[in-house]
Amino acid sequence: MIKDRIVRIKLKRGYQQRPLSYLGKVTAFNDHWVVLDGRALLVCRAQPNGVQIDKRPSATMVPRENIESIRVLPDTFNVDDIRVTTEGQQLQIVVDGAVDCYVGELGEG
Repeated sequence: MIKDRIVRIKLKRGYQQRPLSYLGKVTAFNDHWVVLDGRALLVCRAQPNGVQIDKRPSATMVPRENIESIRVLPDTFNVDDIRVTTEGQQLQIVVDGAVDCYVGELGEG
């Protein structure tokens, strides 16, 4: 269903955890795991744009019980050129040709 699609996976927040998302192409999934080749995005006050993004993509296995939401992005989305913008207090990933993708709130990190 979502295999070979580009997605943003937002994780549930645990105790004192900063908002964390993964952005990339799904390579495998089952009832317990989603595996994607992509980058982690962490809301972080220390960064000028409010989000810390992994420099290089890597394979990541995410337990489905930890997933808050999955947003399917257009197949044309370039994971190597992630642009983040603010709209009010919201940090959003710029998605050309579609609605921008929510990442978190300024000051959460």
